[in-house]
Amino acid sequence: MQHYSDTMLKEINDAYSEVRYKYIDLTIEIASFASNVQSKPAKEFLQKGVSRRLWLLYRCIDNIFDLFPPNRIERLSQNDRLDVEINLHAFLINIYGIIENTALALAYENDLVGDESEGKFNFRKVNLFKEKFQKKLNPQLCAYLSNKNIKQWYREYAKNYRDALAHRIPPYVPPAVLNDEERQKFERLDQEIYRLHREGKFERVSELQDEQGNLGRSNPLFVHSFIEEAKPVYLHPQLIADFATVEELLKIVIVRFYCE
Repeated sequence: MQHYSDTMLKEINDAYSEVRYKYIDLTIEIASFASNVQSKPAKEFLQKGVSRRLWLLYRCIDNIFDLFPPNRIERLSQNDRLDVEINLHAFLINIYGIIENTALALAYENDLVGDESEGKFNFRKVNLFKEKFQKKLNPQLCAYLSNKNIKQWYREYAKNYRDALAHRIPPYVPPAVLNDEERQKFERLDQEIYRLHREGKFERVSELQDEQGNLGRSNPLFVHSFIEEAKPVYLHPQLIADFATVEELLKIVIVRFYCE
């Protein structure tokens, strides 16, 4: 049984096929805009921050879809699954990094970085999603950033998963999905492995662990901490949606970059 419906699978693959062209167009647009920016720090944050991170996002998506195509049912090897996680981690941290670099570019170009007693911001406190900072921005940009959907995406997903990656439990892709019969067998094997390990029968332990490793099918979800009750997220559509969200945010920022 496949992970996604035929309709969903087509939508994911169609969107994935467009990512490369969107990445190229967006990078050209950012580079063109950055060439007219006056502040040196702002120019650097756009050219060497946002643009480089966009390249990383594109490569991460490409790598993950290559390692784990959305129509794949068979379990990934341990190394392939870990490589998916490595690319996922790079993707998540650079999603957040693009938001931070964009905020700093805005702040420097609009002369918002400086002495807090003069109504400006310490560069460490610049944040697109802080109400105090938003009040200094173009009103239309402020309205966009105050929208419920983008705020929720930032708070519950972009920042949440970045913070988990940096400080708590890193997001991971579980090894497999098991049905009831497979789960029961896995647990029986677990008990047997524990007994054999205590008896020092390590060769047989290895055989049973290999048998466990063949149970189930690939898992297309990722999550961080179950104790925090983090919600599992479908990997492939989330990558596509995140890239689209970043694309939308950057295009809106460019048009409304200046405060006045």
